[in-house]
Amino acid sequence: MPMAHERYEVELHCGRCRRTTVHLVAVGDRSLSRVICIPCGRAVAVDTLQFMEQYVDSVMRRLMAKPFEITTEFTRSPREFITSLPSRVLTKPFRVAAELRTTMDIVRLRRRTPPPTPPAMPAAPGELPAVERRCKVLLSAPLMWAHSAEEIIDAADDLGYDGVEMWAYLLSWGAADPAAVKARAQQRGLLLTLHAQSWDLNLSSRLDPIRSASLDATHASLDLAERLGARLVVIHPGRITVPFDDAEAYWPRLVASLRELADDAAARGLRVGVEHMEPRQGEYVVTPEQANRLIRAVGRPNVGTVLDTAHIPWGEDETAFIAGLEHIIHVHLSDADESRLHLPLGQGGRDLVRLLGALRDYRGAIALEGFSIEAGTDLVRWNKGRFEELWRESTAVRGVVASFPPR
Repeated sequence: MPMAHERYEVELHCGRCRRTTVHLVAVGDRSLSRVICIPCGRAVAVDTLQFMEQYVDSVMRRLMAKPFEITTEFTRSPREFITSLPSRVLTKPFRVAAELRTTMDIVRLRRRTPPPTPPAMPAAPGELPAVERRCKVLLSAPLMWAHSAEEIIDAADDLGYDGVEMWAYLLSWGAADPAAVKARAQQRGLLLTLHAQSWDLNLSSRLDPIRSASLDATHASLDLAERLGARLVVIHPGRITVPFDDAEAYWPRLVASLRELADDAAARGLRVGVEHMEPRQGEYVVTPEQANRLIRAVGRPNVGTVLDTAHIPWGEDETAFIAGLEHIIHVHLSDADESRLHLPLGQGGRDLVRLLGALRDYRGAIALEGFSIEAGTDLVRWNKGRFEELWRESTAVRGVVASFPPR
């Protein structure tokens, strides 16, 4: 028997998607488990023992049918079968191993420490009611850093994301064609946002050549966003150049930089989201008060704050922090703990259920953030599945619900 609170990914047929998709199975305290389709979020409560028996039976049936499928495939198209054989021989052991690992995890008791919060379970088996979600969920491109922009868009479409937050660095390093990326996203009905270049840049530098170069690079990101058909560009604020310097000396330069960029963005039909940063040396746009002050000072209608949940100072009340931000126009969502940021959802210490409850009325986009240099879709699949779980659970939470300005 699997342990309560554990989660497994299995491939099952989804009646809503009308195809075989990856599902996230959460084992409850009682005899029930919750099965959520990762692409569409459809949730069903099932009898745990019955589900285990049916899943293992389906695996055995597929294994027994494989020799007949191979024979049929070879008979229909010998040339195509032989051509594809080398790659299939190389990848098949890994796919079989993954299937067997999941199967053995389900049927074999293993000693693991369950998470502190058990998944919420219904009283009886059956399909669970749909939950309302007004926001869009985006795949953040750094979670698939080893892949091309086209592959990222395809993965987002397959896993049921509403869009992709591209990164200017990734597109430039990969020499991506913005027109081709735009066309691919439009064909799949996906919206795009862009994270502007930020590494090595400082929009508030007191060194004029550095500030000028930072502005040029960010203007280039705005141009790239327009060619991509993106709706919004995420920008990092400047930072203090000299350790322990007075932040007030940097505010006028930052405000002037953002006004210049906002006017350029407005001419291109773009909105600009400015992130509040994590509390580390050199950052001076960290608290809700500082983020609100900056947006008011810039005074442009197409500029707002990007809420980054990983950047909320550790130990602060997340919902109070969110309620304190006056102009949230975009959200970056990831988990965190006392020393690590941008962890996969559910693998840190944030109260994500309560946090998402505060975003219940939010109508913008939420980019699921993180970083991985490994090939594959493991993290983006996990994040999407956990988001569907957490959002469903957040609808039952009573607490602070932030208010958001009209879009």
